[in-house]
Amino acid sequence: MRVGFLAVLSVCTMLNPMAKAQSKKPSVLRLYDNFNQGFIDPSKWTAIWQCGPPALECVREIENGQLRLRIRSYGANNSNSGTQYSNSVVSLTADLVNTIAANVTVRNSNPTDCATNAGVAHSQVLVNGSFFNGGGGTAADDVIAFLQLDHYSASPAGTVDVGGFLQYQGQFFDNVYLGPVNIGETVIVALQWDQPNHRFVVELNRPQYRTKAVQYMPYSISDTTPPVAPFKNLGANVFPPNCMGSSVPADLDVSFDNVYTN
Repeated sequence: MRVGFLAVLSVCTMLNPMAKAQSKKPSVLRLYDNFNQGFIDPSKWTAIWQCGPPALECVREIENGQLRLRIRSYGANNSNSGTQYSNSVVSLTADLVNTIAANVTVRNSNPTDCATNAGVAHSQVLVNGSFFNGGGGTAADDVIAFLQLDHYSASPAGTVDVGGFLQYQGQFFDNVYLGPVNIGETVIVALQWDQPNHRFVVELNRPQYRTKAVQYMPYSISDTTPPVAPFKNLGANVFPPNCMGSSVPADLDVSFDNVYTN
């Protein structure tokens, strides 16, 4: 059985409990892109023009029928505080997307620690986007939802942690945890804006283990205004540590396949 078919089943399973709560039929998800063409489709995706000055390697391509994003970057060598930031990202061109589901395989996630600036280096796969404006009328008032597959330098080797959180007016909140997955394991993740119940839903399906985890991120912000700066992204972010006297790397390599939207 192909994982793409499992994605349809798992997403429908995800939506059924919410449909019961809302007393209406679940949203129908449709295949947005299976990356079976030779190049990234400009009618479906856009991208930023660079990956950030600290990045020396940056990949954004279709490889073996999957979207591959890779980023390798280095921290500053004149400080023992904080991190640098680089990313490789594609953005959906589709409007009015409330749900994104995709197959994700983290091929490598390797942030390197700095002994004099420990615990801050990490690599982060994201499915995220702005879904509505809280009413303030600026981009800072847009509510952004994140589903992440994150790995810190101190995390157990060979795994990434899956979770979600929200951002509003520069503040992060509603952090939830879905569990660890293995590097190299193909999983199905989904991020949904459940507007009738004023919450976001994140889900992790692990076909290899036949397990599913669901978490809810409720909010009390007015959600009737469209976002000022709308976007929906698939991304690979790295945060290499600044380390006095050394250029310390962070490296992330991830593949996406069978992206579904509402």
